[in-house]
Amino acid sequence: MTPTRPTATRRAVVVTPTFDEKENIADLIAATLAEQTHTDAFELHVLVADSHSADGTLEIVAALAATNPRVHLLDVQERGIGIGLFRGFQYAIDALGADVLIEMDADFQHNPEDIPHFLAKIEAGYDVVVGSRFVDGSVNRMPWYRKVLSVGANQMVRGALGLHGVTEITTSYRAFTSETFLKVDPATVPWQEKSFIFVPVFLVRLLETGARATEIPMTMHPRTQGYSKMIYWRYIRDILLFSARSRLGMEPKAAGAPEAGQGAA
Repeated sequence: MTPTRPTATRRAVVVTPTFDEKENIADLIAATLAEQTHTDAFELHVLVADSHSADGTLEIVAALAATNPRVHLLDVQERGIGIGLFRGFQYAIDALGADVLIEMDADFQHNPEDIPHFLAKIEAGYDVVVGSRFVDGSVNRMPWYRKVLSVGANQMVRGALGLHGVTEITTSYRAFTSETFLKVDPATVPWQEKSFIFVPVFLVRLLETGARATEIPMTMHPRTQGYSKMIYWRYIRDILLFSARSRLGMEPKAAGAPEAGQGAA
């Protein structure tokens, strides 16, 4: 049953996928919920979609959820950030009554202080809001090799698909309405892939719905605790394959969907 709440307030659920994030998760939840003071139009919640961590992450979140009704835990059982996000989005809509979904990493590479800026754009009428490292005002403190990978991957996907309204394809810091998410055919997103290729593909699918999209400058920090789950060679391979297949018209698209990028502003 969907929890009751004031009818004038929409609910925004920050979905963060985790696997062995005990060093970060309690601080991340606290920092995220602290942003409630900077947004009045949305009731802010956090959903941790955990891939059955064995390091204590599950227990930490369960304890927080037991004392705070705005903290939620989903034990996904399956391993993988993509499937964790997908199951989390579904749960946030079906069980938590989410009107807006915010996709955010659990390692503090994404700054929770950006959340009110995402929500302000949603309130202004946008369906998809993308955090970008390539617009004025952004801060990118990632190592040089991550910057090179990001620039190359973004240019490749944008060029293959002819995307003109979005500069950032490969970071997973985004906000979008539940209505827009439900228009995406989940079978067209490789949620199970371990290479993070689902990150650009999912954004492309959101844009193909005809969503009104915009970007905000984001702050991105290197990970300070825990470890990265990215396998770089596999990600590069999958980016190349996705770009080539898209250029050749071999990638699936929702029936009647407009060209990717239409509706971006």
